[in-house]
Amino acid sequence: MEYILLLIGSFIIGIIGVVFGGSMFLSLPFWQFLFPGFNYGQIVGNVKVGSLVRGIASSMSTWKKIDFSSSLQILIPFVISSILGTMIIAKLDQKFLIFAIIGAIFLSESSPHIAHLINKKTRIFFSVLLGIYTGFIGAGVSILLVALLRTAFPKNEQIVFIKIQARFIEAAGAIAAVTAHIWYGNIIFPYWLVWSIGMFLGGYLGGTVLKRSLHLKAGTQRIYLYIVYLIALLPFVYRLVH
Repeated sequence: MEYILLLIGSFIIGIIGVVFGGSMFLSLPFWQFLFPGFNYGQIVGNVKVGSLVRGIASSMSTWKKIDFSSSLQILIPFVISSILGTMIIAKLDQKFLIFAIIGAIFLSESSPHIAHLINKKTRIFFSVLLGIYTGFIGAGVSILLVALLRTAFPKNEQIVFIKIQARFIEAAGAIAAVTAHIWYGNIIFPYWLVWSIGMFLGGYLGGTVLKRSLHLKAGTQRIYLYIVYLIALLPFVYRLVH
């Protein structure tokens, strides 16, 4: 039954994540519901395998557009520090997940207001911080990676190019984080495999839906994001009540 729920849940979250975003905020409470005995590292580690599969698929389709030399300055500190972030949370109890989710919500809401702090002088510093954050949880890190890369490629016509580089760097960080989780024994077969299959199928279908859908109004997207935050916090609210 767990495998069926994992497959269905990952498929639905994969679609929603591509079309609307916020998949990490939905994935974490879903895993908490299914596996209340897992620790922090096991939940985040297995969820990240699905994110990794989706990131690899995205990078494969844009491989020829990746500028490795330009991405290297950000990629190296990002990858190394993502391993550090993973090491810190690898064996933490699940109760610490609430602090990570609150921090992720704060970062998600404040990211448009702190993006201006990223410039050529602070680029490496923020690369390290974002790497550590992606090892901790990584929800919404792609937004800040785009802001980071904009300091190197400021022209508006380079935005699509920037998004491709950001996806590649994010995938590289996910590889490093998942590798560290494997080292600590957090990746549990076949849970991660079922989850990855559903995420890949959902992500593919979500991409198809996205291409054929009209852009949602900003207000609608904001309401959706607040609902996602609430869903992420529900397991902790439930525990407090009971």
